[in-house]
Amino acid sequence: MNAQAEQTTKSVVDYEKEIGALRTRIANQDLELTRVSTAIAEKTNALRNLLDQIHALEIDTAVKRSMTDSCLSLIETETIEKRLNIELTESDSVFLSKLQKKHANLNQRELRISLLVKLNYDTKEIGRSVGISTRGMESIRYRMHKKLGLGKHQSIKTYLSDLAVAF
Repeated sequence: MNAQAEQTTKSVVDYEKEIGALRTRIANQDLELTRVSTAIAEKTNALRNLLDQIHALEIDTAVKRSMTDSCLSLIETETIEKRLNIELTESDSVFLSKLQKKHANLNQRELRISLLVKLNYDTKEIGRSVGISTRGMESIRYRMHKKLGLGKHQSIKTYLSDLAVAF
C-alpha cells in the first residue's frame, strides 16, 4: 500500500513538472507570436506609407504603376504571413499533439511546417512564414520525409492529411 502511494505521489509530481514545462513553452510561443505579429504590422504600415508617397509622386504613370504594384504585392505577402500565424483551432492542436507523440523526433519548426503542409499552404508561403528560402524549405521537407519514415514515393502532404483524418 505504501509503495502504491509513493508511486502515485511520484506520478503527480512528474505531471506537475510536465505541466510547468508546457506552461513555459506556451508563454515562450506567445511571446514569439507577439513579436512576429508586431513585426508584420510594422512592415505593413511602412509599406502602406511608401505606397502613399508613391501615389503623391509626379512621375511617369507606367513607372508609378510598377512601383505601386510591387508595394501591393509585398503588402499581400505580409498579409499571408500574418494569416500563417493565426491561433490554432482545436483540431490543429490535436493534430500537432498526436503528430508529436507519433514522431517525437520532429522539432518545433518541423511541427509548424507539418501543420501548414496539412492546411495546403504551398512551399513558398511556408518558407516566407518560417523565414527561409524556397530551396531551404525543400531541404527541410526532404529531412522531414526521412524523419517521418516515408517511402521514396510517399507524399508528406498525403501522409499528414491521412494522419489528420485518422484522429
